[in-house]
Amino acid sequence: MCCCRFAPSAIDNLLCLPSNGKMFPFTVLIKSRSKRIGIPRALYFYTYPALWETFFREIGAEPILSNPTDIDTVERAVAVSESEHCLPNKLFDAHVAELTESVDMVFVPRTISMRKGYIACPKLGALPDAISADSSERTDILVVDINENKQSLEKSLWEIGRKLGAEASLIRRASQKALAVMRTRRMATEEPAFVPAVPRFLVLGHPYVLLDPYISGGILKTLNRLVSNVEVMAFSEKMAPDSHILWCTSNKMFHKITGLDQDTYAGVIQIAVFNCGCDSMMIEIFRSVLKKKRIPYMVLILDEHSAQAGLDTRLEAFIDSIGW
Repeated sequence: MCCCRFAPSAIDNLLCLPSNGKMFPFTVLIKSRSKRIGIPRALYFYTYPALWETFFREIGAEPILSNPTDIDTVERAVAVSESEHCLPNKLFDAHVAELTESVDMVFVPRTISMRKGYIACPKLGALPDAISADSSERTDILVVDINENKQSLEKSLWEIGRKLGAEASLIRRASQKALAVMRTRRMATEEPAFVPAVPRFLVLGHPYVLLDPYISGGILKTLNRLVSNVEVMAFSEKMAPDSHILWCTSNKMFHKITGLDQDTYAGVIQIAVFNCGCDSMMIEIFRSVLKKKRIPYMVLILDEHSAQAGLDTRLEAFIDSIGW
């Protein structure tokens, strides 16, 4: 039996999704005629580029993206989100709040693992619970597990299509096209085969930090003004080797820095966010690896109060100190 409270008008439409034979402790509300599916432009949106909007469009639904993050999004996040969340999670809550009045349902996957043998940030696994508790009376929540340890991404797409009542042949075609589009987008971020001008600076971070223009845009703009060669960490289709780092994206970052050499890289700048549990564990590991390689390393920890002027000053000091 589900233990959440629901709006009386929605009781007849309840659908509890099972996980390992158990009922989720929250409710997913799906109306059979729903067509407008909201996709928050945060977190998983950047991890699976173009996948979800392509899939929903191909099965006949209308994907609605929230607006790109701006100062209004940040102000909304402060008002609606839990104060202990990291910045990307707060922004996600704000994007959901923006969508609730204009869509039939909001898509919030339960991301447990993005690579077989590894796990995602724990907050991504709890995301549907938190959003459902806060927004289920204002909009329906469409949930599916993304767990590469148990099933492929294609099977997760299949589950979404079945929940929305799409025919099997349509789901199959939509899945194939959506996966192909995502792979093409990821291949576009592959590192070039040739070696660009050196030395250069590497910018490190999770994809939903680096690819959100509001979070990283000002930093990258300043860096490109200060130095001529800036490389942003790419999260492509290439699989990172196995390691003792069991968080999906942290494993890729770890293997990126272990492959650096001092002749190629003048410095590494990590964009982290306050209250990120993964980053709090990994920063000292990254620092130790780069210290042995004698590559300068700086961490910028951001939250909703971070001011660009202060970030510019730190970047300028870091670049100047390396030049000295």
